[in-house]
Amino acid sequence: MPVGDEIFNGFSSLGFGLAVKAFGILFVFFYLIFSIIIFRQTQLMTRVLPATTISPFLKFIAILQIGVSLALLFSVIGVF
Repeated sequence: MPVGDEIFNGFSSLGFGLAVKAFGILFVFFYLIFSIIIFRQTQLMTRVLPATTISPFLKFIAILQIGVSLALLFSVIGVF
């Protein structure tokens, strides 16, 4: 039996598909955390510079990013 077949059988017995799914969910979860951090930084920035006209637009983009990351997380969990 070639070495490559042994490695493939090892991955199948360990649940390679499950590992890929878990990595995908974990990756999207970290993206959600990142988007929340970006939103918090945007809030802090608008407190320091309240007189800018672009502040509401930046807040909207940050909230939109959180929404996209949540939708992506739910779709990844739903697909898997």
